[in-house]
Amino acid sequence: MVAATERADAGASTVVLAGAEAVPRSASLTGPSASRLGELVSITPVAGTTAASGAEHCRPQMDLSAASGAMILLSMSAPCNRNERIIIRHSGLSFTARTEPNGSLRVLLPALKPEAMVAVYLADAHLVLGKVEVPEAASYARYAVSWEWPAELELRASDGDRLLVGTPASLGAQAQRIISLGTKDVQAPVMAHVYSVPGSDLGSADLTGELRITPASCGRTLRLDTVYAAGGEVSMREQEVAVPLCGTAGDILLLKNLGADLKLSAPK
Repeated sequence: MVAATERADAGASTVVLAGAEAVPRSASLTGPSASRLGELVSITPVAGTTAASGAEHCRPQMDLSAASGAMILLSMSAPCNRNERIIIRHSGLSFTARTEPNGSLRVLLPALKPEAMVAVYLADAHLVLGKVEVPEAASYARYAVSWEWPAELELRASDGDRLLVGTPASLGAQAQRIISLGTKDVQAPVMAHVYSVPGSDLGSADLTGELRITPASCGRTLRLDTVYAAGGEVSMREQEVAVPLCGTAGDILLLKNLGADLKLSAPK
């Protein structure tokens, strides 16, 4: 038996699903763990004046709001999930974050669809779902890649005489940029980079990835989850990259033409 609560306000709604399996490594909604998340059987409105019992005190609360540049501002309060690893997922984009010592969290992420669904996986088998309208997202093209640490990947975009590298998400930044998401100081980190540009497609930018070969990643097969969003539509792919055997640590494997088909070049 699972239970859920739903809370709605101006343009946003949130559902908390309990009884799900503990947070998966990458929180893929299409992966094997998705079938074990539990079935949503009922949604019960919760009045704002309800007295807070022990269980109510622990119930996570999430607010989503649209921000400039087709961004989503996620604010969450989870008093019983303090300083914990969580997974944030939106339209195929995944990355890890950590709650503050008081259980709060504020994250800025790019919207990939005008009707943006966001899922937050907590360590105690709670899944918090939210939805927010971001009409401006239809005016942007975005290419996202997510991967699991200890792989060290850097997405780069070359456009004319400009070279873009990942920077933390922020408001008021340049419209054409690469947004870095994810935190490494948690167990099984999931990182992501998102190239974002106004328009109906990625334009003339050449997207490449630089994968650093380290003793922790050499000889492994790296899974990349990629998302292409344009005009309010999203397509997702899962790709595998064979990292060269150990002995080449310190070299860099170039992943070319990421905006089209994934191509590899020899380490340099």
